[in-house]
Amino acid sequence: MNDSSFGLPQNLGDGLVLRWAEPSDAEELAQFNLRIHSEDPDDPEMFLVHWTKELMAGNHPTTKANDFTVVVDENAGGKIVSSLNLISQTWAYEGIPFGVGRPELVGTDEKYRRRGLVRAQFEAVHAKSAARGELVQVITGIPWYYRMYEYEMCVDLGGSRAYYLLPSRLHKTMEKQEAEKYQLRPATAEDIPALRELYARHCAGSLLSRVRDEAIWQHELFHAHRETHNARFMYLITAVADNTLAGYVEISPWHANGIYFVREMAAQPGHSLRALALFVINHLEKKAVEFNQTATKPMERISFELGTGHPVYQALPRELEKQIPPYSYYVRVPDLAAFLTHITPVLERRLAESVVAGHTGQLRLNFYHSQLALDWENGRLASIAPYQPKDFHDGHAFFPDRTFLQLLFGHRSLEELRYSRVDCSARHGDAAVLLDVLFPRRPSWVSPLG
Repeated sequence: MNDSSFGLPQNLGDGLVLRWAEPSDAEELAQFNLRIHSEDPDDPEMFLVHWTKELMAGNHPTTKANDFTVVVDENAGGKIVSSLNLISQTWAYEGIPFGVGRPELVGTDEKYRRRGLVRAQFEAVHAKSAARGELVQVITGIPWYYRMYEYEMCVDLGGSRAYYLLPSRLHKTMEKQEAEKYQLRPATAEDIPALRELYARHCAGSLLSRVRDEAIWQHELFHAHRETHNARFMYLITAVADNTLAGYVEISPWHANGIYFVREMAAQPGHSLRALALFVINHLEKKAVEFNQTATKPMERISFELGTGHPVYQALPRELEKQIPPYSYYVRVPDLAAFLTHITPVLERRLAESVVAGHTGQLRLNFYHSQLALDWENGRLASIAPYQPKDFHDGHAFFPDRTFLQLLFGHRSLEELRYSRVDCSARHGDAAVLLDVLFPRRPSWVSPLG
């Protein structure tokens, strides 16, 4: 064992051993994930095989085989009975990058559950994530479960609005005679600089965003398996008249579900987002007519998977119909003071642009099990440090459990938290104003690296 092994391999008793995976585990682990994570055993979801092997092959931008943990049963020939992994990535909080560790593919064979195997693996990947300097961990998963591992559901995951490909609409589309003003073409490697700028526009209204470096652009556009959710099918939208760049869109067709997913979209300055969105709808209507002629499962709708606050919804208020509310990421912030210190420039900017600009004073946050004091001097955050409460009521604001993370990540306002949790409160007027200024409610539409 060495310093980089984080305590593994570890004997868990009863012949069970927890270790980091090796490349030679790829095939068995892929089949394990296929069996454990497919919703219907009679209709296995093969993307799980492709995804597992892709993450273990050694050419993923951030993840290798030894970023998987496996629990093997030495009394059953060393077979894998539980596993998860860590996908490192970078997100940004209102433009400030921070490291994120994403545990994924968490699963245990049914016969080996309720033995603490997942908890032991989380301890290992949390330690590895911390060693990489990642201030936050995020995970997607079933309701409630990951709260046991210090996670809080506090960032929107998904959320969409739909355009239905009704036969009457498709018929009208095919009857249209006017020439299109725009055209689509698949993005190439040479387009990455333009895509980078357009992606920034796509993320502009989102509190959180994911940072893509060159390796990630290349991976998602050209190397990720086309049958996984991680592949990106990006298109540039150009003007027919002079071929100038007007915008971009990411369209992922899932023919088995009859859905075109639009997961990213933005317009260049000076171009109408509404016009581009209507063009994309018209383009996909024509594609659907062609596809449906021979398909056993017709394309039924276009789903704009853009969270809750993307400007496309403002651009298409009547065209987009059914609204599907978002689920939530689980988020873990093991060192809250370190994260708040990291985003200090955002907090100072918010204060400077507010009704309490230049504030001096201490904001004492009491989480019942721990406390933090934020010391402000003339609008600057001079220090963030724990404090020892003099009594139970020593604090300017109180947040039970991990509810403060909902405020921190713009998921709920202070007033909303106070309404839902009577033990959440701001007992001083200054504190309430400061918290509203420092942590405004803001939507996020962020897609993780897989």
